[in-house]
Amino acid sequence: MPNFARLAMTLSALMTALALPAQSGAKAAARKLKAAVRAVDVSTESGDAVSAAVAAVQAFDGRVGASALLDAIEQLDGRVAAVSASRRKGLMRAGGSGRLKRSRYELRNLTDAQHAAADALAKMNDPAALRAMASRVVARGSAMPLWLRLQLAGRMAELSKVELDWSKQGQKKVGVDTRIALIHAAQALGGRAGAACGGWLVAQLHDECRDVRRAAVQALSRLAWPGAIEPLIGRLERESGEDRERLLDALVVLTSQNPGASAASWQAWLKAEGAPFLAGERELSHGDASVRVPDPEANTAAGAYFGIEQQGESILYVFDNSLSMQAALKKPTGKGANAKDGAGERGASKGATRWQMCKQELRRGLRALRPEQRFNLVSFANKARSFGAEMQPATKENVERAIEWVDGLKLELQTNVYDALELAFQLAGRGVDDRYYAPAVDTMFFLSDGAPTIANLMSGGMTQDDSDRILRAVGRWNALGRVRIHAVALGMQKRTKDRNKKGRLWPYIFLKLLAEQNGGTLAWKR
Repeated sequence: MPNFARLAMTLSALMTALALPAQSGAKAAARKLKAAVRAVDVSTESGDAVSAAVAAVQAFDGRVGASALLDAIEQLDGRVAAVSASRRKGLMRAGGSGRLKRSRYELRNLTDAQHAAADALAKMNDPAALRAMASRVVARGSAMPLWLRLQLAGRMAELSKVELDWSKQGQKKVGVDTRIALIHAAQALGGRAGAACGGWLVAQLHDECRDVRRAAVQALSRLAWPGAIEPLIGRLERESGEDRERLLDALVVLTSQNPGASAASWQAWLKAEGAPFLAGERELSHGDASVRVPDPEANTAAGAYFGIEQQGESILYVFDNSLSMQAALKKPTGKGANAKDGAGERGASKGATRWQMCKQELRRGLRALRPEQRFNLVSFANKARSFGAEMQPATKENVERAIEWVDGLKLELQTNVYDALELAFQLAGRGVDDRYYAPAVDTMFFLSDGAPTIANLMSGGMTQDDSDRILRAVGRWNALGRVRIHAVALGMQKRTKDRNKKGRLWPYIFLKLLAEQNGGTLAWKR
């Protein structure tokens, strides 16, 4: 045997010998992670054990390590779904922070573990690990929470070779979650996907699910694919309201042109100037949608709440009725005492309390709604309570009943923000887990005057809740951003720094981020 052949065999044997211990170590770490996930309960120790097991698996950047983390997230998600289902019943009965606190602490450990595993996946860069993640988007995507599917879809752009056969996607019957994840994968690939997945994306423009159509519109605007121009223009006559506005934005981004807001104006542009764009002779997907002035006819605002326009078909008001709401608002002083402040609301009357201002704005906002709009209310202190078990039509009778319900509320201890938002998203239509849902709410107003609190697990009383965890929870529940959340900071001090000395978000910053991360506006009133 020639010397070079012997050398090659020796090197191959050496590589195999070196790989075996690493593979064995990865499998051992995976087994320990699986056991740690099974042992998660309300205790801090069980949460710490999972975090340590995740860190051990993360050290093995490859297929085995990535698969172990993905399996752990799916295993945890089953537990999250079961705990969420039990909490759902308690929340609808206004169970209160004390009665629901054990499930809240267990849920916190479970979701912390999920996010730790997701963060570990985000740090893996080995091609085999990336391929393992991509395969879950397609083959096993429905077994994972939607927020993670979208994250994994975004990482497909890091693969050196795109291993999806888009021509076969139209032949498969997959759930809405998987279709949306595939669309996000196409968007992440951008120009690399182009015609390879363009035809499949065009077919999604006709999907019966509104969210699939919306995601396809956005993805087509980013592909730099000439074949997207005519189908997007063709949809202008079939969509209305916000969906039509999204189409117009997509066309501006795709073509860098802005001939007008009508289908006729785009058809005229296509006929007169579109040939080089369709031929691929012009640069695509470099436009800026902000140059386009929104169509005034698409504005369906009905009144305002703390100066923020009440746009949307279905509006949910979530507001604080804790004892601190009895504090008086700051008196307007100086030259601008009678001018508008915050998001445009006029100064409060002399001696008005935060609670009086809250009720005044609710009355004004509710009475401004059109009868065809829908609404509901959630109050929170120790307990989170809803006016109705589902969204209500904004008839005069229902609006007056809602105002009477608000007037009958008493101020209570605690500021149970987490339960209030969890109940709010239940009313929005979210299932007991983090799968896709068609929301019954498109706009939420969230008002508070202080830091979130959580009941102590092993004793009475309460402590400050973790605002970062609450923001992560909202990110899971609102993964597609379908619910626009506006926030009202009442009686709070503005902050230039995000965190206090203990590393916690200031309440004002928490509300600011809640609005920013969910497409909303922050109103501030002292």
